[in-house]
Amino acid sequence: MELRPPTADERDEFNHAAMWAFHRDASEDDLARWRRLDELDRQLAWFDDGRVVATTLAYSRVLTVPGGAAVPAAGVSAVTVVPTHRRRGLLTAMMRRQLADVRACGEPLAILWASEGPIYGRFGFGVSIYDAKLQAQRPRARLAAPAEPLHGDRAEAVVDAMRAIYERVRPTRPGMLARPGGWWENRLRDPPEERAGGQALRAVFAGDDGYAIYAVKPGRDDDGPAGEVQIRELMTTAPEARGALWAFLLDQDLTRKITWSLAPVDEPLRLMVADPYALSVAVEEALWVRIIDVEAALRARRYAVDPDVVLEVADPFCEWVAGRYRLGADDCARTDARADLELDVAALGAVYFGATTFLDLAAAGLVRELSPGAVQRASRAFRSDVAPWCPEIF
Repeated sequence: MELRPPTADERDEFNHAAMWAFHRDASEDDLARWRRLDELDRQLAWFDDGRVVATTLAYSRVLTVPGGAAVPAAGVSAVTVVPTHRRRGLLTAMMRRQLADVRACGEPLAILWASEGPIYGRFGFGVSIYDAKLQAQRPRARLAAPAEPLHGDRAEAVVDAMRAIYERVRPTRPGMLARPGGWWENRLRDPPEERAGGQALRAVFAGDDGYAIYAVKPGRDDDGPAGEVQIRELMTTAPEARGALWAFLLDQDLTRKITWSLAPVDEPLRLMVADPYALSVAVEEALWVRIIDVEAALRARRYAVDPDVVLEVADPFCEWVAGRYRLGADDCARTDARADLELDVAALGAVYFGATTFLDLAAAGLVRELSPGAVQRASRAFRSDVAPWCPEIF
């Protein structure tokens, strides 16, 4: 067998193989969308007698980190082994090659969404960002009507207006991704066959300070109309815009439920409605982070206080990462000084965005404190006033 990037002529076979592993068929719409997004030289496949039997790829993304810096990151996706070739070590070899390629590209972070939790920890990924699944019951969850009239249209017709607001929000929220090229088109993908009876996506605006992308799925039961407002995205730069958009979304006629499956964990709607019991929120794992270059990754983000800590980082999968690093407020460099904390690279990825703390790691037995007070000091330093949020799956 051979591990290599596919050629242009093998691209569709690559995608068909990836979908086979996910027990799906790739439609012509899928194939066309992936051709617009995929970077052929960043795809890898195992070939057995000329046929694709395992896949992975990386997208060149730019990620906001704590403090507002925009950092290059490899968005890993389509990691699969077809059912006939599992348990042969193909995935391990492919991931080792891919992470080395990410290092060669100069990206300090690799990121992914995991379809199965147990897979990626052994490759050094840690869950670093969480999202919330929000559900509100109408009419109990209501706000006052917006003071200013809103305006809206089909989502695909107002991309430029949404992009302008999104770009104002993106530097303020760790975890958000730049959307060049076809990424806005991908975010608004809405084929009729996947709507399950819902309407086409619409966008509604609160002036120039916020928008919501949503669709209504009509429904009816013995108690009458039971439609569902399905929110895909809500972005605001001002609290007044957030209030106006929520007032609109929570007061759609003929509906009974409002859902948002990728909401930020600090979404303030519970504080805005008169009856907080009309909402349910479930926190779920979202973005996994793999540190590729410790010095570059830790220099890129900002800290609440000076960490002043020496980290001993273990990494059995990528030997170039393992070592001892002195981390200060403005620098991170390798050192021979005595370590204050010991942890592995997956744990370091988990705390990178501040959603998980060093105190959390210590309680789970995932960090070893060698100098008294080092865990608390590191926890204070990595804290972020704004919860990280990644609102899109890639």
